[in-house]
Amino acid sequence: MQSTRNDLIEVIARPIPDDKLSVLLTNVGEADAKLKSRLTELESPESAREKSLTWLSRVELAVLKSELFSEGSKDGVASAAEAVQIAEAALLALPANGVARSEVLRLLAEAHLRQGDARSAAAVLRESVNAIPPTSDSNPPSESIRALRIRVALTAGDLNAAEKMLQQVYADDSTAARVGVRMDLAFLRYLLARQDETAVADWLESIHERHGANAKDRADTIVAQFRLQSTDGVPRPATDDSDPRLWIADAMYFLRRGEPMQSALHFAKAAASDPVASRSVDSAIKAAALLARQSNSKAAVELLRRVSQRHPKAPESAQGLLQAATIAQAAGPTVATDSEVDAMLIQIAKQWPDSQSAFAAIRWRMEWAQRDERWLDAAKISLQFAEPHWEADAPESASVRDNALQAWATAWLRLSHPAVITAMHDELDARDDLGFIRTIHADLISLLAETTDPRWQGFQSEASEGFFRQLQSFRQGQSRAIEASPPAGLNEALAKRLELDVVATPTRRVDIGHYLLSLQSEHVAADPSEPHFPSDLQRVGWMIWAGQREMAETRITEELNQSPQQAALWCRRAANAYAVSPLKSDQKRAATWWKRLADGLPQGTASWHTATIGWLRAIAASGSPDKAHATAQLIMLTTPPTTAPDRAAYESLAN
Repeated sequence: MQSTRNDLIEVIARPIPDDKLSVLLTNVGEADAKLKSRLTELESPESAREKSLTWLSRVELAVLKSELFSEGSKDGVASAAEAVQIAEAALLALPANGVARSEVLRLLAEAHLRQGDARSAAAVLRESVNAIPPTSDSNPPSESIRALRIRVALTAGDLNAAEKMLQQVYADDSTAARVGVRMDLAFLRYLLARQDETAVADWLESIHERHGANAKDRADTIVAQFRLQSTDGVPRPATDDSDPRLWIADAMYFLRRGEPMQSALHFAKAAASDPVASRSVDSAIKAAALLARQSNSKAAVELLRRVSQRHPKAPESAQGLLQAATIAQAAGPTVATDSEVDAMLIQIAKQWPDSQSAFAAIRWRMEWAQRDERWLDAAKISLQFAEPHWEADAPESASVRDNALQAWATAWLRLSHPAVITAMHDELDARDDLGFIRTIHADLISLLAETTDPRWQGFQSEASEGFFRQLQSFRQGQSRAIEASPPAGLNEALAKRLELDVVATPTRRVDIGHYLLSLQSEHVAADPSEPHFPSDLQRVGWMIWAGQREMAETRITEELNQSPQQAALWCRRAANAYAVSPLKSDQKRAATWWKRLADGLPQGTASWHTATIGWLRAIAASGSPDKAHATAQLIMLTTPPTTAPDRAAYESLAN
């Protein structure tokens, strides 16, 4: 019973499609049948109170059921007539002085009203006043009855009488009156009867402020049903110049009733006519979503574009155009090409640079460029964020900064290092009148550039405090560790940069190896942006540098036994890791791994020559230059290389 009652109240405020409504009506019928059955069981005098409450429940259910339909509609009148019959039967069964009688009379008056019988409703209301027990609290029913009297006058067409009663309640300031939702809804019906659309729309907003979202939804439904009834059930034409807030009420009604195209058309009308940018764009977004679901994405995109340009200075318009780009991208080239979507994103960033949508549009363009492996384009786009998004007090500033750092680091990893560094200097120099740009320039130099870069010294003092300042000191050999954690998404580039530093300065290999191993332990489960960092292959090289040679070689041997097809990768990693060391013992180990790699490759191939050259260099560095000299000469005679770099390498060793 309670569940069905709650469902009725919900659907009265927010109508549902007919197929779902039929299920609810079935539930109402079953609940009423159970109540009738219970009444037959309650014949003893001791059960008089429960019998009264059961009758009251039956009447309430019947009246709530009648409220599911528009007043004056065929179904509404029929359901109200049924409620009248149940209420009259209840009055015959209830004691004359019972507590439930006055409430049943009020419900009967409501049912008569929904039948369109104002005279009967008025008569019942007069009787209901006399039926209120003197000991009960008369305030709540008093307001309910006054609201009903106003509605009786409206149903009878007596606007003057309704106005006089409303004046007694609201006086000269309707928003100041402290009344319940029933009275405010009665006032709404009065405004509808006067056909004052602006006043109706204003009062809808007042109801929302005074009673919350549920009351506003109920009010919207009353307005939509009244407007639909006034046009004999035919949706209003697009030429109608109603207040846009009423178009929104209509749209929500059709949406809840399961008529998405009618809802979309009403939202579109509201969007096109509403002078308030936030509401206009919100209506356009709702209309576009419905149109897209109905396979009409082209119309959805066009609507959003037109409405966004209708309010060119409103930040909400950027959100509308971003939604247009989203729908267009999802629909594919039949609606918009990639270049057309990109043009919308560029427009958002240029026309509304301070908006969150501009931030999202630029990040989208970055991700798009990275998807197409246009790494340098993505890095350049990362610098196009509007200035407010870079400011330290902006909530998204950290994200903007991370995007730029990650984009340039990714480009540096994927492309020629010198070319990326040159492009980075050019792009950031063009914006260096902004302090935060100079800071990120300094941070990127610390992370990616050689310490011999001409910009290194000039930007040292402008790097961010914390990690980047510590990174500078570490890379210059002024410290042996970095205490601060690197920003998210930079570990791969950081590791690559430090590995290159080891090649340039082998004496730093121990400190760098230790640091990279500590970086790996901090990274676990801490940075989801780099789920595969570091690989086991990377770790064994760092272990060799850090002096953990036995552990590294044990790990390599395990991998060679488990995955012999990956032998070349592991042998090359071990050989390179040992080869940077100036120690002869490390060079002997490098020679061992280069030789093992070469033995596993087809003789005479480019990869075989690379491994062999590494082997010979390691032999020479380990203290056996004569052996390297003789072997190089022999290879030049028996298996000469085909490339100039390889020939030059052998000749250098042979000489």
